[in-house]
Amino acid sequence: MRSMSRSLLLAGLLGILSSGALCLPASGQALDREIVTTTRPLTAAQASMVADFANAQLSRITEGDAANLIEARDTIIQDARRPGVTGVFLRAYSTALVPGIRTLLDKSGTDDELFPLRAENSLRILAFLRTPDSVDLLVSASNPSRVSDRGQRLVAAGLVPLAVEPVPQSGLNSGALTGLARELSNNLRDENDWLVVLEDLRAMNAIALNPGMTRQNRSEVRSMQFEAYADLADRVEKADQPSELVFSIHRAMLGLRDRLLANATASDVSNKQIAQTLRNMLTTIGNAAVKQWDGLQKSSKMYAAYEGTLRIGAQLLSLLDGRPDDAVDALATPMTEALKTRPDGPARDKALANLKSALKKLD
Repeated sequence: MRSMSRSLLLAGLLGILSSGALCLPASGQALDREIVTTTRPLTAAQASMVADFANAQLSRITEGDAANLIEARDTIIQDARRPGVTGVFLRAYSTALVPGIRTLLDKSGTDDELFPLRAENSLRILAFLRTPDSVDLLVSASNPSRVSDRGQRLVAAGLVPLAVEPVPQSGLNSGALTGLARELSNNLRDENDWLVVLEDLRAMNAIALNPGMTRQNRSEVRSMQFEAYADLADRVEKADQPSELVFSIHRAMLGLRDRLLANATASDVSNKQIAQTLRNMLTTIGNAAVKQWDGLQKSSKMYAAYEGTLRIGAQLLSLLDGRPDDAVDALATPMTEALKTRPDGPARDKALANLKSALKKLD
């Protein structure tokens, strides 16, 4: 019961934060505006003030009660969000804050009942700092080989799109963003929780959409993104029963459909390469649907996810190729047409036969 109450508390807090409703500290603590808005390197005295201020707030986060640590979080983020804040200040702020946050996150498994709250609010601070060090630590916190807490990984991955927003004070250049995408791609290979996978995929898409990316780096990130889809599809096909990983593929593709390639052309070489990866991935999902057909008939949600992945994937392929691909469209059509029938009806048997036929034409 205590665990459930804690989860509900964290979910509520994160919901408030994600909506942008940040409570300002009652104490009114803040750094001098001259420091926050400086465009010149901080003097030794200013750097010392930033370090002292950061350490004081981190102490409240690592040792205070719930109310105290949340107020400290708001105090830190308030300065990171102040009008006129500069990258110069955020780099200094990050230098002062990141080591302490890293130390806190490394204490997983502690007996401290407030550790989840301390960790998750520290992750939010990292997102607002928007420096290579802070966002790298944020992405590391979603690595399943390093972080066993599924909730922490979910929060960390969900904050990456905020951290990579193209704001003027961001310290993330095209190379840094590409490196972050590569880390996310590596995380995805070991992640088994479909909700965390979904957030990782959304984070990669946010990076690819950043206007600060060079064309070459954007192409590299897009390739990594679709290779991640292909890897997930391979894992789905290996399962004997329908895999929840399809939920993440389907929902991530829904987001891509409206935003992918807004300023690109179908003749781009990179698009052609990505299109082939996508085509192979959809074939893999089709094979998985055939293999797991009996299980799909027992779950309307799973059936809809497999059908939606094939259908949305075919639409994305037409965007990449600049024209519909009739052979790939035929993969989704049988399952789509059978959605209106009873799970045990003869139309489902016909859909299976048509799906097998469509797959043979792609061999």
